[in-house]
Amino acid sequence: MTETGRSETSPVRRRLWISERTQGRVTPTELFFDLVFVFFVTQVTHAVETHPGWEGLLKALFPMVIVWWMFSGFGWLTNAVRPDAVQVRLLLTLAMTGFFIMGLDVPYAFTPEGWAFPLAYLAVVAIHAVVYLTANAPSARQAILRNVPFNAAAGVLVLVAPHLPEAWGWVCWAAAVPVLYLSPFLGRIRGFVIEPHHFVERHALLLLVVLGESVVAIGIGAESAESHAVDAPLALGVTLGIAVASGLWWVYFDGDEARADAEFEKATEYRRQMLAYYAFTGAHLVMIIGVILVAAGITDAIHHFDGHAHRWWLGCGTAVFLLGHAIYRSLLRSGRITDRVVGAMCAVPLGATAYFAGWLGMTMIVIVLAAIATVDHRLAARHPGD
Repeated sequence: MTETGRSETSPVRRRLWISERTQGRVTPTELFFDLVFVFFVTQVTHAVETHPGWEGLLKALFPMVIVWWMFSGFGWLTNAVRPDAVQVRLLLTLAMTGFFIMGLDVPYAFTPEGWAFPLAYLAVVAIHAVVYLTANAPSARQAILRNVPFNAAAGVLVLVAPHLPEAWGWVCWAAAVPVLYLSPFLGRIRGFVIEPHHFVERHALLLLVVLGESVVAIGIGAESAESHAVDAPLALGVTLGIAVASGLWWVYFDGDEARADAEFEKATEYRRQMLAYYAFTGAHLVMIIGVILVAAGITDAIHHFDGHAHRWWLGCGTAVFLLGHAIYRSLLRSGRITDRVVGAMCAVPLGATAYFAGWLGMTMIVIVLAAIATVDHRLAARHPGD
């Protein structure tokens, strides 16, 4: 009996540092971890709103693109390492703190005062590597060792950028992006563990969390310089904002998850890794950028309900989201893409009507998204095998 008891308990003790591969559904630990990304997206959206020019947009999106690489990397990580061990959970909590600090420092990331952003990024890179080395799959441990130098190099580029002349600072930020996003090919992408159902569900839930930012934007837009009770224009603005957010949600979550899961499941190991890179790390980044622009557009449209809202945020954000989803569908063969592409082309000019009235721009985007969702849903019901 004693020997049996020892053999049963030893794996539990051993799992404190040797983590088992994730199986099945996303864990509460991962959902809790993803909440910090909402704050980061909120900060990026606010940076876009407060600096509406091209320079302000790039200063908001460069940190977003770089941080998404590592945040997506934690999706890959918890796909290979189940976050049940105490030490792993503590390290994930430290990583959450790092992401939160990066979110706080988004407005200062391009200045010498923003030193906390790159240092927090490098700390997150180190935590990510340490936890990955607890995976019980040797190929995953070898794969992360090949990629850590690239992750760290991007952090160093961002660290030195504010201390260089402005033009060279931009070069460092621009160079950090290909250093990260080409690293799987330079360091060879083979070896990472991909569990299809968990991977698809994790990214779907993460996008759902990001869509929450578009809902938050409605509340921010409802706050005006003078506080007052809800009147008819505000109620209409909130209704249209909810309709836009719901349209984005419907476009993504109308059966795609199950179809993507099935395609992912039957793919070869190498194709799974390529799909994980292109369809999830890549296409989901495009969709997230779209959500950020739409959220900024909703806030601005409610603030300028009767006229002169930003001309491009709503329409271009919707177009970017739809194109990202079209790429995702194309890669995973999870549905038609024509309606997404046509909708993207229509969204830009129709969303520009927000310049004449915020309510008009939101109404046009709701019509575009409703048309896509309705056509797609009916065709899917008529041809379920497509």
